[in-house]
Amino acid sequence: MRIVIAGASGLIGRALISYFLDMGYRVWALSRRPERMRKKIPETEKLTWLCWRNGDSGAWQMALKQSDAVINLMGASILGGRWTKKRKDILYRSRVDGSRFLAETIKKHHPGLPVYIQASAIGYYDNDQPQPVDESGSPGNSFLARLTRDWEEAAAVLSESKVTVYFLRLGMVLAPDSLVVRLLKPVFYIYKGGPVGNGRQIVSWIHIDDVCAICDLLLQRPFQKRVVNLTAPGAVDMDHFARAFGRAVNRPSWLRVPAWTVRVLFGEMGRETMLSGIRVSPELLREKSYRFKYADIETAFRAVVRKKKPS
Repeated sequence: MRIVIAGASGLIGRALISYFLDMGYRVWALSRRPERMRKKIPETEKLTWLCWRNGDSGAWQMALKQSDAVINLMGASILGGRWTKKRKDILYRSRVDGSRFLAETIKKHHPGLPVYIQASAIGYYDNDQPQPVDESGSPGNSFLARLTRDWEEAAAVLSESKVTVYFLRLGMVLAPDSLVVRLLKPVFYIYKGGPVGNGRQIVSWIHIDDVCAICDLLLQRPFQKRVVNLTAPGAVDMDHFARAFGRAVNRPSWLRVPAWTVRVLFGEMGRETMLSGIRVSPELLREKSYRFKYADIETAFRAVVRKKKPS
């Protein structure tokens, strides 16, 4: 299997590189800073880092023509700071404009590409609809919902080709080096950890090992439906989420972060990502009898904190 990963320097991209190399796949990893990434993840016979610039041609286009699949993970971090007008523009351009250019390039240079997988997010869904929400759920009207909708529509040009397109509506990804884990660890270790807000908001999450396995499943066994919710079946409320992390690090979850603090510090970003949530159901994966490596939050956090591989 020969795979191009766009946005390969991020959390999911790095995990997929490791997973695919272990599987013996050939990987071309696209990054805006390939020189830096070569120092972090050295090139091998099976891995090549290539420079990606939105709108620019380059060696990545040659890799595209040789590939069996493209996985598009590009996009600036949603949690990278307050959503100022400038930050929103960065979030939009990095996802929508970049994905549109990539899709148009595929249509022009590799219309016979078997599979195109694009990251998306459960932020697409309207929080006010009946829950749990499966892949047929209606879209919301928040900034994150509009961004996610436009992100998916950026690949619409591929609907005119023979390329099989999948959108991965991702929940919160848990990994040893994920932002949420890196933020929680030091706070809990000094006995100051606890839930955010009133604790009733829902957290739909997924372990990074399941993200990798599901991506591989889509490459190996085509699905008829094109939208896939990447969330574990065990969504929890924020109180449960914080208690589970506390148990994983053997610390109490007791010091609540007031909602007003989140609103003051993070504004709209905090309201949409920290103080609200939606219970999302991985219905398509359930139909396909996918067996989650981590189906409950307790096991997932223990593995993340201890960096323990599933058996």
